[in-house]
Parts: sequence; C-alpha cells; structure tokens
Amino acid sequence: MFYSGGAFKKRAVQKIIEYEPEEKKVDTESDTESDIESGSRSRSRSRSRSRSRSVIRHATPNGADDTDTDTDTNSADSADTVEESANYITTIGNIHDFQQYHYSFVDTELDYDIEEFANENPDISQYHIAIYQINTHKPLPFLEFLFYYEKSHGSCRLPNYHHKPKHNIRKNLDNIMNQLFTTTYRYKGFFYDGDSTNECVVFYEKIFNPSDQPQLVSLEKSYNWYWVCSTEILNYRKYMSIPIDESSVEFFILNPTATLLQAVIYDDDAKWSIGGAKRNERVTNRYKTVHIDAPMILFYGSNICYAKNTAVYGLKREPIESRFGPFYYFTSLDYIYYWACYRNDQKREAVNGGISRYAVFTKRMKTIFTDDETNPENVKKYWEKKEMLKSNTRNNTKAKHNGVYDSVYSFDNSWTTQYDTLYNGYYNEKGGDILRPVWCVHDHRNFEPLSYYEVDTNNIPRDFDPGFSNYNIL
Repeated sequence: MFYSGGAFKKRAVQKIIEYEPEEKKVDTESDTESDIESGSRSRSRSRSRSRSRSVIRHATPNGADDTDTDTDTNSADSADTVEESANYITTIGNIHDFQQYHYSFVDTELDYDIEEFANENPDISQYHIAIYQINTHKPLPFLEFLFYYEKSHGSCRLPNYHHKPKHNIRKNLDNIMNQLFTTTYRYKGFFYDGDSTNECVVFYEKIFNPSDQPQLVSLEKSYNWYWVCSTEILNYRKYMSIPIDESSVEFFILNPTATLLQAVIYDDDAKWSIGGAKRNERVTNRYKTVHIDAPMILFYGSNICYAKNTAVYGLKREPIESRFGPFYYFTSLDYIYYWACYRNDQKREAVNGGISRYAVFTKRMKTIFTDDETNPENVKKYWEKKEMLKSNTRNNTKAKHNGVYDSVYSFDNSWTTQYDTLYNGYYNEKGGDILRPVWCVHDHRNFEPLSYYEVDTNNIPRDFDPGFSNYNIL
C-alpha cells in the first residue's frame, strides 16, 4: 500500500498508527498578577491533574519577547498512551522505534497555583527552587539540576527564595529566573510535602540549548552555579570535590522519580490486532512507559590543552593496542589525577592537568576480573601486537607478560557484539603491578561531554604518589 500516493497513503499510515488528529485547545491567559490561576485543589495524590496553564513571556538573547504556551498535561493513568501534547518527541526509523520522552514527576506530582499556596500558608517563608534542563545532545536524554555554591557555606545546594507576606511570589520567582537566564524558561509548578520535610520546592525548566558546548568551569570562585546530574546527587553526593547539601540530597532521596525521565516505547511483546474491537485498548497495549537510566559521571584525564580541544572537536579513540581495543576509556574522580597530572608516573612539566567530565550511559556492562578465562594463544598475539606498535596503553602502563591483566577481551573487538561497556576495578598485585579502574565504551553515542577543569601541577609530587590527595582544581 505504500506504493500508492496521495490521500490513500496518508489514510493507510494513520490506520497503522491508529492516530486521529484532534484540535488542540490552549488557555491563553495573560501572565499578569490579576490573571494568575486561582482555585483550591486537594493535595491528594489520586486527584485529577488536568489544569490550565498561562502564557509566559521570557527574555531571549536578542532582547525580544518569546512566548511559550504550557499545554495541558494528562494524568498518570494515561502514561501508556501516545500523547499529542508532549514536549519531547523523537522519531527514528519507522513507527516501531517511536519514543516520547517526558518528565512524569513534574506532570503528575506538582501543583500549579503557587500564589494561592503562599497566601494559605503564610508561615512558610523559605522556598527551594529546582531549576532543571533536559540534555538532549545524545539519543538518550538526561536531567541536569542547577545548584548554587557559596564558598562560605562549603557545599552546593538548591537555590533558596525568602518570601515576604503580601508579595507576589510568582512574579518574584520569575524575576530571579530573568536574572539567571537570557534564554527561555518555563514555570512548571511546586511540590509540597507537609508530612515529611514541611518544605516547598518550586520547579522551573530551563529550555536546553543544543548548540551549547562544554565550558571551562572553576571551583575556586567564592560563589558559582553548577549543572549537576542525578547520579551525582544520589550516588556521589558531591559535584567534583564539592559536597552537596544534605537537605537537597534528602529531597531527591524521598522523591526518587524526580531524578528520572520516562520514555513511551513500542512494546514488541504486546498482543494486539488490527481487527480489535476498541481502538484505544489497542494503542495502550502497543506502547509501554519505561524509566530512562540516568548516566554515570566519569572522567577523562589529559593536559589542559587537550581538554580544551576535546571540548570543541570531541574525544578521540585510544590506540589500537589499548587493553580492550581502540575505543574510549574513562575512570572515576578518585583516579583521574593520575591521568591528568602525570605521564608515565612523572609529573607533567610546563603545562597544567586537564579533567574532562562526561555523562556516560554504560548500558550492557561486563565486569572484568583478573581470574577471568584466558586463551594463551590470544594473549601471546596480544603482546606481540603491543610490542610491534611500541606504545604504552592508557590503562596499563606497567603490565608485564605474566597474564595477570589479560583476559579473553584483551585480544580482539568481538566483545562489542555483546556489551556496550567493559569495566575493570582496581588491582594491586604483589609484584607491584597496578591496574587502575577504567570503563571502556565502544560507541561514541553513549557518552556526552559536560564540562572541563584545570588542575594545578605546581605543588604536587614529582613522581606519582597514590597517598597524595591535595590536588587543586583551579
């Protein structure tokens, strides 16, 4: 039927995806103090989440007003259906690859009328502001939250707003956003849990700019703003070497879905038929909602000049003789200083170290152990190849011909058909041979550069000392 053209082809496609266009209804109220949405609503989690949104005007880089209309968001019960009003939709290939990304926490857990809430709760004066953006540089999107750092406080935290009675809280919050950004943002609502913390968190989305490139970030300033990923908040509880405030961490621990995005994907196991009786049931069965894994935050070490180049041109593959093949290697913050500040165990001269910070989707990961199965013939060929190329590998400069660090994955690249990532931990053998942790990723689409940093190499030991930790990130 796809060889037929015109209206016939259009009707055929619509029948396959069971999609009927509907007229979109949008409430275009003016965003003035008198037009702010009113009306009481129960805080019950089972209530309906349908609500009207107002037109919000934001500052743009060229100084012109940019009008964004927040459309209605359906209830959580309809999460398995393909919603027409979604903000984030990508189509790759055919209809079976359709994916719709959404942030269900702000869609289902937030109330909207912050002005009414402030009037009804005059005893609450401190409000937290959760500003997030959805990074869509790669096929898999992920969340980043804006944290404020003040040196005197000693940690990163969600920005706070002190509200005074009889003031327009929404207007004041928008003024704060206007001072922070010249690009588009959206007010999304607020979350209040009186049972646990008795704190109110207001959510704003900063619209992600795909043209943004990784920037040099300083940790030395008396105050600064940092985009922090979900795993840094929950797992590491710090941004680089800066701890994250416990109260900010507690909010995300109590509300773990606030750290995850969801995707509506085609369900290959769904049982449905074109000849079914009810169209809506067929559509629901054909799609399912899943959580999108949050990426790990890993690091790449080099001199600062190379770090600047990779921020613009991208990370290059490691040499062909590298342990797991000519792919991309990362490590944790604890071990990155070895790669950033030293070369062959000796301090870099005349140039500072550079640390590049990446969001890495490990996906199907295999952990490698020193007692894994080995093939003597393959190990012999592996070392012959290394000697012929006469080059040190990035992740094992001290390895010897004893097979301690060799496995079936060291010889060829066949592991890429089964796994996306290989990981080996830290091993320190009796003979002094050291294997440091690395994550090897073979597909460049599975990681995204976020920022880079300069490390001062003036006051560090000349020879690498594992016990030294007083590194200074400028």
